[in-house]
Amino acid sequence: MSRVEEISVYPIMDAHDLCRIPDLEMAIWGNRDPVPPSLLKAFVDHGGEVSVAARRDHPKEWIGFTMSFRGEGTTLYSHQTGVLPEYQGRGVGRALKRHQNQWAYHHQYRAIVWTFDPLRAMNAYFNIAVLGAEVVQYLPNYYGTLTSRLNQGLPSDRLLVRWAVPAPPVVPTPPPQDASMTIGIVEDLDALKAMRPHQAAAYQDAVRRQFMKALASGYQVIGFQRLPHPAYLLKAP
Repeated sequence: MSRVEEISVYPIMDAHDLCRIPDLEMAIWGNRDPVPPSLLKAFVDHGGEVSVAARRDHPKEWIGFTMSFRGEGTTLYSHQTGVLPEYQGRGVGRALKRHQNQWAYHHQYRAIVWTFDPLRAMNAYFNIAVLGAEVVQYLPNYYGTLTSRLNQGLPSDRLLVRWAVPAPPVVPTPPPQDASMTIGIVEDLDALKAMRPHQAAAYQDAVRRQFMKALASGYQVIGFQRLPHPAYLLKAP
């Protein structure tokens, strides 16, 4: 078990506990098609992991979770990591990912991979600047149409990232100063989608084209800056 301040993170495997995960998933993202508990049971019995975060003074009131399954070779695929909105920004996601990396190390995995929406600045900062994950590939409309409130209105473009196991300390790092290219994104994607949906679609298309051209040319993402404007920092090959 790993702890950050008042937060405890621990794995669950019991079918009764796994039946609580869909409600937590829907509370976080508002999606109508959560991962079935039967599939979660298959994950944890065959090389995968489902862990939950809770306040130490209320251990049965879960505030976040992560789920993963066995990938190719010694790679663990982290399918979902989420935190209830009222607990975001308080170290819960960091505790979940640190626990997941430690769990992966003790189960002989050597890397963890997952995807995230490249247009969401907080996710990009967390995955790249805090965790230090490496961007591997840009995947246009990877999941097809998604039903969650966060994903409605745009194709499900994703960045695939890879995180070393064991990982270095999970701490924010300042943006590197030797970037040769930047790919800027908006600070608030949801506001843009609500106010200017057509502009949001054009904006996603522009980011997609920049990323795919840059990665195909050998550029590497070396960091992410939050100020003065959110942007991916890339270095030429």
